[in-house]
Order: sequence, then structure tokens, then C-alpha cells
Amino acid sequence: MNRMNGISTVGSENGTNGREMDEEVCDTQWGKLGAWFIGPSAENTDEFCELAIESIRQNVKPKNYFPNDPKLITPEVKSSTSYKTEMAKLKMELQCLNDVLTESIPYASVRYQGHMVSEATMAAKLGYLSAWMTNANNATSELSPVTTQLEIEVGKQLCEMIGFEATHNPWGHITNGGSTANIEALWASRNIKFFPLAVQRAIKDERLLVSAKELNVYIPRLGRKQKITVTSTWDLLNLDLDDIVALPQEIQRLTQKDASDLKDVINKSSLAHNGFVQFYLLHGLRTAPIIIASAANHFSWGKAATLVGIGGRNLVCVPFDRYARLDVIAFRKLLDEKLAKKIPVIAVICVIGTTEHGAIDPVADILDLRAEYRTKGLNFYILADGAWGGYFATLVRKPHGDDQTLPHFPISDYTRDQLIRLKDVDTMTIDPHKSGYCPYPAGGLCYRNGHMKAFISFATDMVFMDTATVFNCAGIEASKPGAGPAGVYLAHKVIGLNSSGYGRILGQAMLGAKLMYCAWLTAANTDDNFVCVPLTPIPDNFDHDEESAKRFIRAKILDTPYVDLVLDNEVMHFLSEIGPDAAINAFAVNKKGNTCADKCNRLNMAVFDRLSQSNPKAKKVGDVPLFLTKSRLAQKECFKVLNTFKERLGISTDSSDVLTFLRNTVTNPWTAADHTIPMLVQHFRNVVIECIEEIDQSEGKLNGHTHR
Repeated sequence: MNRMNGISTVGSENGTNGREMDEEVCDTQWGKLGAWFIGPSAENTDEFCELAIESIRQNVKPKNYFPNDPKLITPEVKSSTSYKTEMAKLKMELQCLNDVLTESIPYASVRYQGHMVSEATMAAKLGYLSAWMTNANNATSELSPVTTQLEIEVGKQLCEMIGFEATHNPWGHITNGGSTANIEALWASRNIKFFPLAVQRAIKDERLLVSAKELNVYIPRLGRKQKITVTSTWDLLNLDLDDIVALPQEIQRLTQKDASDLKDVINKSSLAHNGFVQFYLLHGLRTAPIIIASAANHFSWGKAATLVGIGGRNLVCVPFDRYARLDVIAFRKLLDEKLAKKIPVIAVICVIGTTEHGAIDPVADILDLRAEYRTKGLNFYILADGAWGGYFATLVRKPHGDDQTLPHFPISDYTRDQLIRLKDVDTMTIDPHKSGYCPYPAGGLCYRNGHMKAFISFATDMVFMDTATVFNCAGIEASKPGAGPAGVYLAHKVIGLNSSGYGRILGQAMLGAKLMYCAWLTAANTDDNFVCVPLTPIPDNFDHDEESAKRFIRAKILDTPYVDLVLDNEVMHFLSEIGPDAAINAFAVNKKGNTCADKCNRLNMAVFDRLSQSNPKAKKVGDVPLFLTKSRLAQKECFKVLNTFKERLGISTDSSDVLTFLRNTVTNPWTAADHTIPMLVQHFRNVVIECIEEIDQSEGKLNGHTHR
């Protein structure tokens, strides 16, 4: 056995017994996966239905709380004409709905390689179904005494998975999606960033706070504490987050006043109470704050910037490097510029799994740069958007007990390092309904320091509340289904948030994604009239260049059985270092000899139209042999990767500023099973060849018509 991250992993060993043991580990892998899902071809239908029916029966039968209450839907009611008419109508309309739903996208199929969605696990579906039967609303524990507690527990589970330390009382909760979580994270960060100014003004102006004039705050730039009343505006805008969120409790200690009294006098000077315009006038501020993100940030951050009053123009995007990650050199240059001009930076957003490229931003470098720049006077919060990639943290979480023997899962040293450093970010968006394999809606947000949530909580005592007990007043939503957290809770309990649980699923997905990368790199044969190029290049410091990588793939990977792949250390090292960071491949096809980006875009759009379905009336779902999706690169902030990508596709770098590309997301762990990828690639090749022929015929007819 090899040892990786403290977990036993199978590997090539001498001797028959070693080989048999390793093959048994691989069999165990498929056995566990097979017990967690209904399956790509609904193989566990009977098992799921038995459990689902039992859950329904248990939740609809009388609870016998009030045995003497009369039965109101009597046999006489059921025998009436009106009852029978309405029941017949229900059956008919339900059958019509079920017939229509047969054209839904088959997420469980290995042929679905499109968006970040998949078949939910059986545990998640059954947990959701059970709680859904109760119609619990987590707006208040009076409506949901059980599912509210489940949501609190899920928040703890996610914080522990990320690695947040218990000393700061981390806290998490379920939202309706990652966009809502991102907005909430920025909302809290904005309020906290400007809170010290409100405290300073209140202490200076309010008699109730005269005892707080001795309040000291730690100034990172100076490396020491000083009185808040004499601290400069710039330094107050660059305090450490943990020190800021502790201010309310420190003021209570100094003044010995009730929280309700303190809330009113401080909040009337706060940004949350006054809004940006009045707050800036009160405090003599003139420079708008910014937030910084990679050019690959999700569009919800633009929404967040406008919704919390920062403004879309003040979301500053850093170009990404040739691997579609935030460019650290450009980021440092931007920090130097903002420090020189004394422009406040509220937060830096790092993406843990970009939704279009499967890249993970350099969390470690961003954290190290913050540590450096805070001593220079520029401080900011780090908000991790792990809506897609958050659950990949289970790959580096050691399981408890004896279940520690796994097949090899190919993640790079770079990816592993970033996942380990997530414990130090300030907030983490994480979506159970994406890589957590749970039903919608189930987004999530976790705070490293649980007191952060108090700064956006609409409750009587605002930031002076007891953050350990208040739950439902935090966040954007009020009414929220209890079923979502229940499904997440059961999935976590059954599968486990470690490398032997969710890490087993996502490790298998990563293996499938790396194999798909190899497939795209070699999809075009030498005598084909097209090329297929992945967006992510072979790493510069790797043992192979692109051509030798193709030779290695054809010799050692294509058509090689699963067991032989995971037992070959050379192959697994190769797969670990190439391809995406987080199970999404971006790639494009081009006709050989074509140097025009527009023509390349037409070809990729034609392939996408064939390999997607959005209108059941125009095309049946069964007519789509493989489901992919698309996106595009623009010159403005993607120039490094775009120009390199164009060159590798054979396109002139002067040709168009936009390039359309295809992408496949591997959530299905059976993608890595024997024979799956060759089947998918053959369908893809057929579609590409047909699309080229159709485009050539169309252009030929057009040219012929023009000539005449």
C-alpha cells in the first residue's frame, strides 16, 4: 500500500496476494458507490422505492398525539361522487405531468456531462422526502423544531469539513443557492469593514459610551494597540476581522450596559443603518471601496456588488493566468496600486472550482499576500466561493476508524495545498446541491468566525446578540424549506465528510475528469480534419510536453481497464498533474487549417446545439447522445489563456476577441468505469465530423449562390 495524506491507497505491488488485495479494494469502491446512488440505469429502483414508501407512510400516518380526535374524511365522504371525481382528476393530471417529465434531462446517466448537477444520492433524496412530508419551514424553530436543529448540525458539519477551528465558534447554514450565499458573505463583510468607524464616532459623541473611551484596538500596520478614539480612518478600515467582530463584547465589558442600550447608540452611526451616502457624509469619506476577484468569478458577485451598494464598477477583476486561475503577479500589482492610493479593499474573492474551467484560485498565495500587506496598512477579508468545489475538501480529510483504504484518486499537489488552506479563509460558500449530490435547493455559507453573522442579523439586539442561540434571523431568506437541510444531514451521516466518504465519490469524479481530459486531448486522430484542444495546457514543469503526453495517453491510458489504471503508479502520477483542478474540462474543436475565430466559434456552437437539449418540443432528450455545455473567453481579462488557446487551436491571435468553447463536468463516478469514455468520445467524434460537413456544405452553397 502507498500512503497519501494519511490514507492508505492501493498501488502496484509485487506478488499475487498484493494484486488480489488491490483488486478487492477496487471492488469495494464500486460496492460503496453502488449503495449510495439509485444508479446510472436506475439499478437500485426497488431498494429506493421500498425505503421511500416506508418514509412516506411513516410521515403521513396519524402520529396518535390526539387519539380521541374524530376522523373527518369518512368512508361516506370517500364514497361520494364529488370525492371520486376529484380523485380521478388528480390521477389524470398527475399522469399527464409524469408523461411530460419523461423528457427531463437524465442527470444520472453517464452521458450527462454538462452542468454542475448530477443524480442526488439516495440518502439525500430520502432525507429530503421524509422532511418534505412534514412541510417544515426553517423560518423559525416554532415551525420547524426538528429541521432547524438539523440545519444547525449541517452547518457544524460543513465548518468541520472545511477545517475551521472551533476557537472562533464557526457557523454555517443552508441557503437556497450559492448566489444567495455569495451575496450574504459580501453583505456581512461590508458591514464589518466599516463598523469600527461607527464605534469610534459613537464613543466620541454618546455619553452612554463614556466608559468605552479607553477601548484599544490592534493596528496591524503598527504592530501594537492604540486607543480607538485617536486611530486614523485608514487604520480603522484595515483592522483584522476577528478584532472587529469582538468589539461589541468589549464595549459591553467596559460600559457594563445592556446590549439593547448599546445597540441603538452604535447602530445609528453604522453603515447598515445609514446607507453609503449618509455614512460617507457622517465620516468624511471620499474614496469608494472595492472588492477584488479573479476574472473567472461567478456573475453572482456582480449581483452582490450592486445589491449591497458597492457598485459593479468597484468589483475589480484580476486577469487569470494560463491555467484560468487568478494571476498572482497581477494581483500583487493591484494591491500595490490600491495601497498607494489608499483605496479600501473590502474583500478578495477566491474561487474554489471555477464553474467554466474547473480551476482553483491560489488560496495559499492570497492568504500569504494578505499577511504581508496587512503589515503595510492594507487589510481585507478573504471570501472563498466553493459553490462548486467546496466538497472537494473531503479529499484531504482523514476518516475516523478503519475505513481508510482507497483506490488512487488523481489530484495535484497544487490542488491539495489549496484545499488544506481553506481553513484560514473568512467565509466559504459551499453548495450541497452541486458537489454534495443533494437535491435543490441546498446552497450554503460558512463563517470561520461565527460572530460575523451578527452584523447582518435582523434581531432585537443586532450585533450584541448571543450568536450561539440566534439562528433564523441571519441571512437573506426568511421562509426556507426544512427538507433541504434534512436531505443534506442524512447524506452527510450516511456517506461521511472525509476521503472515504464524499472524497470517495469526488475522487472518482476527479479520475473521470482527468480521463476525459486525456480523451479530449486525443479525440482527433492524425488523419482527421479537425483538432480538439483542452483549455488547460500541460504544466510547464511536467515531464511531458503536449505531443509526448498524447503518446503516453494512447499507450498507457486509452482502453486500459479501471483496475490496471489505478494500480499503475506512473499513470496515476501523470493523471494527478494534468487536467483540471476540480472536475470540469474546458475544450474546443477547430477544423484543420482554419485560422478564423468566428468560423471556429460556429463549429463549437454547432456541436453544442447537437449535444444539448433545452426545448422538448424541438428535440427529444433521447436524441442527444452526449450532453455538454458551452461558454466563452473574452480578450479583456482572459488574454493570457485566450491567446495561448488560440495558438494551440491554430487560430490567429488577431482573429476576434471572443472564443466559444465547450465544457464537460464530471459528477458521475461511473464516468471512470470501463468502456464509458470510449463510448462518449465516439459519439462526440461523430457529431464533430457531421457538423464540419454541414458547415462546409452551407458555406459551399452560399459561395456558389454569391458566384452566380
